[in-house]
Amino acid sequence: MSEIKYSTGFRPKMSIKKKLVLSFSLAVLFPLLLLAITNTFIFKEQTKKSSLDKVKITLNGAQRIYYSQGKQLKNAFLVSSYNPYLINAITYKNIPFINNLIKSYKDAFSFADYIGITDNKGYLLASTSDARGFKPSLGGMIFNVFHTGFPVVKTVIIKKIVLTRMGVKIADNESNMFLVTVVPFVHNGKIIGSIFGLINLNNNSYLPETIYNEYHLNTAVFASVFNRQVCLSTLKIPGNVFGIGSKLPDYIYGKILKGKNFIKEINYNGKDIFAAFHPIKNIDGRVIGSIAVFISNKEYLSIFRKTAIYAGMIIIIGLIISFIISYFASKDTLNPIFAITKAIKNFTQGDLDTKLIIETNDEFESIGNGFTEMAETVKDREERMQKYNIFSNFLVGSLDFDKIISSALDILEELLNLSSGIIYIYEKNSRLSQDDGENKTTLSSQSDDIGLYTDNSGGFLIPWKFYGIRKFVVNKIKADEGIPGHCLSKKKTIWFHNIPENAVVLKDELLENKGAGKTIDYGFCEVFPKDIAWFPLYVGDVNIGVLTVSSIHGFNKEDITFLEHAAKELSVALDNARLHEKLNELSITDELTGLYNRRKLNEALEAEFDKAKRYNNNLSILIIDIDHFKSINDFYGHKVGDIVLGKIGSLLSKNTRNIDIATRYGGEEFVIILPQIDFKNAIEAAKKIKKIIQDFKFTPIEKEITVSVGVASLPDVDIKSVDDLLKIADDFLYEAKNRGRNRIIGSFGGEKVEIN
Repeated sequence: MSEIKYSTGFRPKMSIKKKLVLSFSLAVLFPLLLLAITNTFIFKEQTKKSSLDKVKITLNGAQRIYYSQGKQLKNAFLVSSYNPYLINAITYKNIPFINNLIKSYKDAFSFADYIGITDNKGYLLASTSDARGFKPSLGGMIFNVFHTGFPVVKTVIIKKIVLTRMGVKIADNESNMFLVTVVPFVHNGKIIGSIFGLINLNNNSYLPETIYNEYHLNTAVFASVFNRQVCLSTLKIPGNVFGIGSKLPDYIYGKILKGKNFIKEINYNGKDIFAAFHPIKNIDGRVIGSIAVFISNKEYLSIFRKTAIYAGMIIIIGLIISFIISYFASKDTLNPIFAITKAIKNFTQGDLDTKLIIETNDEFESIGNGFTEMAETVKDREERMQKYNIFSNFLVGSLDFDKIISSALDILEELLNLSSGIIYIYEKNSRLSQDDGENKTTLSSQSDDIGLYTDNSGGFLIPWKFYGIRKFVVNKIKADEGIPGHCLSKKKTIWFHNIPENAVVLKDELLENKGAGKTIDYGFCEVFPKDIAWFPLYVGDVNIGVLTVSSIHGFNKEDITFLEHAAKELSVALDNARLHEKLNELSITDELTGLYNRRKLNEALEAEFDKAKRYNNNLSILIIDIDHFKSINDFYGHKVGDIVLGKIGSLLSKNTRNIDIATRYGGEEFVIILPQIDFKNAIEAAKKIKKIIQDFKFTPIEKEITVSVGVASLPDVDIKSVDDLLKIADDFLYEAKNRGRNRIIGSFGGEKVEIN
């Protein structure tokens, strides 16, 4: 074990906080001031870049908002394009119906200045101005829509003579640029007309107001007029840079005319602004206008000047002070840090017994003590983690339910020096038998009820594995009673800590009458335990059981934490083992009848055949076929046929011995393997099964159901393989069906037996 010590001898008591305030803050001041100087000059460029990024991002939003009203019209028009009544009205030129529809659209979308509907040749059928009978020229948009069949939302400059004919009035000093939406009407694969809407961009307040509300930036829309771009709409606030009718400088217009964005800091009419322009193109890709967003940079200029002045003053003062104080403070602060660094290095290199002792009369002493406590804690956790790994490695190494339970307690005993332990397994319906030779419990047959219930009422907790406890007090208990039942139902750890000896009845009294009625349900140890703990075993809502452990030495919190972790991992391992066994069972089970399938038949028959040949034992098989089963399916349906197969499977399962193997051979055929049964008794077994099926009432089938049976038995000189055994039985079955069904046929020693 290494020991690191640092001591300065006598020095005045002073907190690290004061030392750091007086020394390190000043020592660090110099590089910070240098950084401040740099930032003073960088700030302007960064602010400029940030502002340009802001207008650039806002420009994208402006484009979305610019087209939003047009897209609202498009979505509404698309709904109408599927209206069969409108399609019919356009086809037969039902003008009153069309006018009513246009009026309803005008009422719903007040921002649309004009709405019209054309026929398949582009002639105006109806409009909000009642103009009709001519082809409105909308920059070729209607022709484009008729050609492509797709709706279009674009900006268009419409000739004023066309607007006048359409009944759209604009002042002489206003631009004729509109946002136009055109949607085709398609019927039976042909375009029969279109609907269009115009939004006048002159003094349109929607775009600038919406952008200002969302992004707090000004905006403007420009139209190309006589080789210049003129502002059509903008936010009406005092001091706005661009007013209605404002013209863009040539260098901006030239850049936009090339179809490229213009994002830059500019001076317009003596005002410095950060501006971003996006060209507006018509359907032919020609630039006919632009959208602009902008903010003033006036507020940033004053910040730049003040920042430069203050930074210069701080640099001069701080530079002098920091050099003087940092020199004297470094020795007093850095040496303890060096000791801490060395201790950390030793610790990280694997010396978990490292101790750090610092004597400085300040908070460094607390750091040293804290490091030593941390090292001890890490060492304890490292040891506990090794225990976790040992237990986890064991659990992941097996999928055998009994093996996991049988070994889990042994491993926990080695890791924690337990005095006693029990693993209870929860079961809804117990078929319990105890083995007197070992401290373990088994079930009479594989139980499907283990761990399958989300509540533990009405079930039992079976002491599957235990040690350190007298056998006569380890009994099956009700799953909703006692401490284990409470532990499982609440799914919480129960820990009895530091139990005094007089808290339970005396040992001699427990031994009277074999402890009947006087035991506590964790069992009884030779020496009274100091601590007892119960841990629920469950996965999600699935109950598995309870782990009970005790110790004459007692448990600490770390032990309980480890046992809780072990209980969770044990729960998962047992649940996986149960699922693994279930999957294995399903792989050899016929889902419809619940009997073994043909795969299991082949395995079992091979094993029983080899055993009979090796030990010269009897072996018989029955091949059973349901008579006229096809007529049942044809008359009652396959669902009823499946019910019949399931019922017969249940009857065969209930009326055969434990060592017999009932399987579904395929379709309506079944095979029963009868180990150690000679031919005579096989005939009797066949008669019994035949009568049980014939007497059973299969609802809703009114007539009785009969079966035909073929029987084959060993020993027989003609049977040399499993295939021979199956073939002989199958041949007799075929003969039984040909001779009228509802009969049993078999042969042994050359003598044929037929029962009908």
